[in-house]
Amino acid sequence: MKKFALILGILFLASTGFAQTWYTANQVTLAWDAVPKVLTTDQANKYQVYSRNDLVSLGTKIGSEITATQLVISFSTEGRYYLGVESIRYPIGETVGIPSLTKAWSNVAADTNNSPFGVMFFTAPAQPSVLRLVP
Repeated sequence: MKKFALILGILFLASTGFAQTWYTANQVTLAWDAVPKVLTTDQANKYQVYSRNDLVSLGTKIGSEITATQLVISFSTEGRYYLGVESIRYPIGETVGIPSLTKAWSNVAADTNNSPFGVMFFTAPAQPSVLRLVP
């Protein structure tokens, strides 16, 4: 029985090591590492940020392409969100970008240094009022 409990405890600890963390917030700052240029003559890489509510969709664009490596994201619709980023290359003289083959997603361990996460947003309830003591 002790061996069973020990094995069960080890399995539990091992499984929680790969758990996804959920953050509750109406606004977060998402950051990522810069992608090096393919050629030194390329224009600065740009990034497009995405959100999605499931594990398989391509996501919905958040804002437009940016050159910064972080973005403040505000939520106005309740739900659970995964955040993603794709890099976009602009060779010298080109005005149409070449997107990365895949996006990096917040729920993918390999894309988050083994710390997958998501963001939850729920509207807070109204504040209680008319406080009083009851005799």
